[in-house]
Amino acid sequence: MTGPVFSGCGLAGIIRTPDAPRDTPGLADVRRMTRALAHRGPHGEGLFEHENIVLGHRRLSVLDLADTGAQPMTRDHLTIVYNGETYNHAALRRDLADRYRFTSGTDTEVVLRAWQRWGPGALERMDGMYAFAIWDHRARSLTLARDRLGIKPLYLHRGTGFLAFASEIEALLQCRAIAREPNLDLLAHQLLCSTTLQVDRRATPVAAVEALPAATRLTVHRDGRTHASTYWRLPATSERGGHRDVRARELATHLESAVTSMLMGDVPAATFLSGGLDSSAITAIAASTLPVTAFTVVHTDSSGAAPDQDREGDLHHSRILARLHPDRIEHRVLARPHALTLDDIDDTCDLAAPGGDLRHASILDNYRAVAAHGHRVVLNGQGADELMGGYINQPSFVRHLHDVRNPHTTPLLSLPASRQAPGLSPDVLAHRTRAHRAVLDFHAGLEGPPLERAHRLLVHLQLPRILQFEDYLSMRAGVEARFPFLDHHIVEACFREPFDAHVDRRALHGKALLRRALTTRLPAVLVDRPKQVFPWPDPTGTQHSLAALARTHEDELRADPLLGHLLHLPATAELVDATPQFLWQALTLWRWHRKLRTPPAPDPHPGTTPWTTAISTR
Repeated sequence: MTGPVFSGCGLAGIIRTPDAPRDTPGLADVRRMTRALAHRGPHGEGLFEHENIVLGHRRLSVLDLADTGAQPMTRDHLTIVYNGETYNHAALRRDLADRYRFTSGTDTEVVLRAWQRWGPGALERMDGMYAFAIWDHRARSLTLARDRLGIKPLYLHRGTGFLAFASEIEALLQCRAIAREPNLDLLAHQLLCSTTLQVDRRATPVAAVEALPAATRLTVHRDGRTHASTYWRLPATSERGGHRDVRARELATHLESAVTSMLMGDVPAATFLSGGLDSSAITAIAASTLPVTAFTVVHTDSSGAAPDQDREGDLHHSRILARLHPDRIEHRVLARPHALTLDDIDDTCDLAAPGGDLRHASILDNYRAVAAHGHRVVLNGQGADELMGGYINQPSFVRHLHDVRNPHTTPLLSLPASRQAPGLSPDVLAHRTRAHRAVLDFHAGLEGPPLERAHRLLVHLQLPRILQFEDYLSMRAGVEARFPFLDHHIVEACFREPFDAHVDRRALHGKALLRRALTTRLPAVLVDRPKQVFPWPDPTGTQHSLAALARTHEDELRADPLLGHLLHLPATAELVDATPQFLWQALTLWRWHRKLRTPPAPDPHPGTTPWTTAISTR
């Protein structure tokens, strides 16, 4: 059966213990939480209330709003709210067809029936990115789960007599019982080591909120007890036999399968095409399956000029691939001006991670450009660098993480300090030694020799932060980002290989196995192109726009108590002449704190009864 396919959605809910007081959060809070997720799902809203559970859902449809696929969805004694994609849902549907009759074409119904048949074992059968909550009417228990790599987010608060959860912290805080207090210890750690080296993946910058870790299943029992378990881990490395050409062909097969599966849906999926190895591979494989639109975004400088004549740049290399497949690749080049505004800062301000990288505004702009051209799904090359040694030719990476030419040295000792934010206050700097030591201790606890531990460090710490901001920014634009390189079959294959399999020591670059796998797919100029980092905005124009914002809002910056605790703000003349990185950090922390302190919205429908899903016996 074909039907509507639903993508990047938002979910929320509250479960209460039977003895919870009458004023324990409930329907009105979930309604506000769901409404705050409207940008993740502008095409539909659903609520479900049954005994001590309330579930809410927002829906982003890539075809229509047929009621057969509406959420919350109930089948027999189970009800689900689901966010994401299960790419192998068609195969699972065939496995389940002998027991269940399906009434929609959605992967949501497949996940629900898979859980009904296999219970938690369904997670081991699912390929995809997802976060979901399943309420078992018989057992009076709730299960929350996230995908293996944590591509789709889920946050929760443990209150007295209840547990609340939502896809975003900003939505979760629409529950009036949750205190809006910053987690000062975590904020200090993030400033001292960056958000890309956060050791405790459960902690968030909001003290009362925690993140459900990747590959985790959390069950909330009827009496309020909770039990968490991890259902997937990176595999141990083994010395694999066989010729590299054979292993390269295996990797190519995995990648082709991942890209093909991620083209699923009833609207065309686009790709980002930077002209680098990863995006070129995804675009070429997608184009061999069906015609694809590929977006190359270039940012104009302060004069308004785009660097379209740079033979070393992204645009030049992206055109090489597009011209090889003129009938299969519709290449759209988007020149985007970039003068930062306060709205840009607010739009990138995720309560799960303040500050961060000023390039996030550019990334959000990219997703908005895709949405403006009518696309809701885009394939993204994130993850390949962390999995396959893509950074090893970057000077700062060699200096601070590892040098493949001399892997037994200890450059990692300088890694936390290399990511420390500028202009920190004495209060924060007092925690410097402890924060840096936490990162080094985490690295030391990983398995394998020095190169292998560095390899795993990136996937455990840096990759979750990348996925966090990619999901947040893409959803702000109403676009679902999909990541073929993070198909778990590819991840497992990469980590079963010794790290040396990904490194060409002679050419001093990573992704050696991937390059070998793509020699028949891509021209040599793209296969051999060195790693290029995501471009920084025009530094002169960025500094001017940020300095103007700091000048305009200086009184508010200096009056903010959290900012004063975390950063040392220099005198006015020095403040406006500060680096873009410092100005961005100061402005984003101010706006983050402002968003944190903003009270919940009023109940959008006070006194009304929600639409409640009937318990189906189908």
